[in-house]
Amino acid sequence: MTDELKTIVLEFEAALLNGVRNGADEAELSKIRDRAFDQLRDVKEGPAAPSLESIFDVAGEIGIKFEMALEAIKS
Repeated sequence: MTDELKTIVLEFEAALLNGVRNGADEAELSKIRDRAFDQLRDVKEGPAAPSLESIFDVAGEIGIKFEMALEAIKS
């Protein structure tokens, strides 16, 4: 995983945890997820794009963590 992808994941995790801690609803968490996917899309379309496998791994990680956050706010 490239440094740029790691940064996207770390920023996403921090924003997601902050959202859960501060009582964010599903719409707010979705905005955080969408922002991370937009950043990932920008990296994918950039001149030094990492492998598609790395991009898909990060997308999967974002999706799983988003689902976990949704479960946390619903319980």
